Amino acid sequence: MSGDDPTIRRELEALATEELASILRNRDEQEWRPEVFDIVASILQARGVTPAGVTALGPEGVDVPEDQPVVTVGRFFSPHEAHAVRMALEEANLCAWVSDESGGAMFGIGIGARVQVRAEDEAAARAVLEAAAIPESEGPPLAERLCPRCGVREVRQGSVEPAAPPEPGAPPVFHYECDSCGHSWSD
Repeated sequence: MSGDDPTIRRELEALATEELASILRNRDEQEWRPEVFDIVASILQARGVTPAGVTALGPEGVDVPEDQPVVTVGRFFSPHEAHAVRMALEEANLCAWVSDESGGAMFGIGIGARVQVRAEDEAAARAVLEAAAIPESEGPPLAERLCPRCGVREVRQGSVEPAAPPEPGAPPVFHYECDSCGHSWSD
């Protein structure tokens, strides 16, 4: 965009309101001359958009990388279960992530998924999980578990006694055995 203010104004007026709002939000002075922002604000004002409200939103698309350590607060057989828990945690205003969910798709079997939160939010997340615990009778039937060796759904479950006392709030460890091939595993 080159030229005097009337030329710049005409070129900016041809842009959609969303594009103008983006220019004002991002305020990229390497891409735009400083006088452009005042012109954009006046065009938005004329279109019924409050420039102060647009700038209050801050720059768009700024990704803030997580540099805080995360901890696993739950392990689930399917990514669907993990995402349900993630959504419950996010509803409680806690950031949560699902990890390892693509492994099952890659191998064609359910290998589980983990739900992780920031280390500083671990206690709050465990409290949310305990408050929202689903009784085993209401959970998915055991027959939905797949044997990682043969893929059959006929699996028996039993609780495993830990070698050491579990950490407070740690999920129980279960032992599974396939009725078809005899393979056993724990998680």
